[in-house]
Amino acid sequence: MTTDQSGSGGDKRSESVSLPMKDPEMSGIQLCPVCHGKMRQTAEICPHCGAEKHFGATHWEMIRFTLGGLVLGILFTVVTRAGWAVGAVACAACVTIAFIVGQSRHGHRWLK
Repeated sequence: MTTDQSGSGGDKRSESVSLPMKDPEMSGIQLCPVCHGKMRQTAEICPHCGAEKHFGATHWEMIRFTLGGLVLGILFTVVTRAGWAVGAVACAACVTIAFIVGQSRHGHRWLK
């Protein structure tokens, strides 16, 4: 006794038709803030324009903040006519505060 598989329930893998690709769900997609192209939410580089997600301050921004803190420490020392030991402590404190402010000022952002 043989069974005919051409009816319902038969194996039709050899006759499979490719279906069109579904668009991803909108919950997993975000728009690039630079070029507004679609990309994944977890992406750190835009596939369209090449913009990168950057966390924290750039090197140039940190140099500016640190030099600004150094200048403030020197100005404090000159204005108050403090000795070299107080001036060194003031410069170190201002540079440290400027570094911390520079790091905490920037969250994440997209840079081209």
